[in-house]
Amino acid sequence: MKTLVAISLSLLVFVQSVGLSMSDVFMLNDLVEHAKFHSEEFGDDFFTFFEKHYGDLKTEHQKSHQDEKSQHENLPFQHNHCNHLLAEVIVMGYEFPFEKSVVTYTANPHFYYQDLYYFLERASIFQPPKIA
Repeated sequence: MKTLVAISLSLLVFVQSVGLSMSDVFMLNDLVEHAKFHSEEFGDDFFTFFEKHYGDLKTEHQKSHQDEKSQHENLPFQHNHCNHLLAEVIVMGYEFPFEKSVVTYTANPHFYYQDLYYFLERASIFQPPKIA
């Protein structure tokens, strides 16, 4: 169980660090359809398709195929945004107005000790064991 939790948390950290989101997963169908279109129309294999849409040939392909712009926008992994968590902490000095109060304590001077456990001395159960 511990291994399963460790693997799942590791995968979660990996997916978040790569920048994958659920919308990218849902757009994988559009990626496959567009790859099939490129295969039928231009005879591209998957590596050429990948190079045209995510690699060095991306700018050239976008310039030459403006009619496919709407299909290119629906492909996954096209987002170029960066999310950083910014936390701002403002520490303001504030003094709470506490009023000093005097606590008065009057001790009872008539306290007498009462031994309430004297009967335990007579019980034989609390005596140490004797050697016979």
